[in-house]
Amino acid sequence: MTDIQFTYGWYQALLQNLQNRGYTFRSFADDVTGGSVFLRHDVDWSPRKAVTIAELENELGVSSTFFFLVSSPFYNVMNREGREATKRIQDLGHEIGLHFSTHQYWDVEPETERLNSAIHDEIAVLSTLTTDPVTSVSFHNPPEWVFRRSFEGLVSTYERRFFDAVAYRADSNQRWRDEPPFDDGIPKTVQVLTHPVLWGERDGWTTDRLREERDYQAQRIEDHLVETDRTWHGSRGITEP
Repeated sequence: MTDIQFTYGWYQALLQNLQNRGYTFRSFADDVTGGSVFLRHDVDWSPRKAVTIAELENELGVSSTFFFLVSSPFYNVMNREGREATKRIQDLGHEIGLHFSTHQYWDVEPETERLNSAIHDEIAVLSTLTTDPVTSVSFHNPPEWVFRRSFEGLVSTYERRFFDAVAYRADSNQRWRDEPPFDDGIPKTVQVLTHPVLWGERDGWTTDRLREERDYQAQRIEDHLVETDRTWHGSRGITEP
């Protein structure tokens, strides 16, 4: 699969290729065994596109883990859109994990106790939206000091076993255009990371995808302002002479 397009159709074909080769999709809590795919999605920008990916995978009988930011500047996981997205993804049989941004807290490595405390504080927030406990964490733009590190009571997608025994393939910044994920053959065991914002019905470059999401979010804000203004003026008209 070298003719890469960042379309839902191409992504579906990628998953079907793995299925046809006998690979099994597993949770990060599972043991690392041959023939396993640990499939994850870091939701950096777009809960709505995460839902689209979740629906596509459900149609194929594939399960994966969607990691949501609690500290995102682009969406609010506690907003209606965020709540409905996490619920829909869970209803489709997928897992919700925490996407943790160390950059929201520190410029340098903190003490272990402070790091653990901040992660668990965000998990407590995210857990209010999940039917099952949040037990896994991935790191946003991970600094070197989270690699091969374990965390109490959690599975990290960057802990040692996912480096030493599992190959890693990520679509970050659409690198697959230059480095196809399986151009040199599919590894015996692999972790596959995608970012839902990068994918669409038609092919597009990263900058185009981010502009599309920016425009979508800007329209949501504008709609909210209009509705708020209408409600405020309506209320004022009732309460003021």
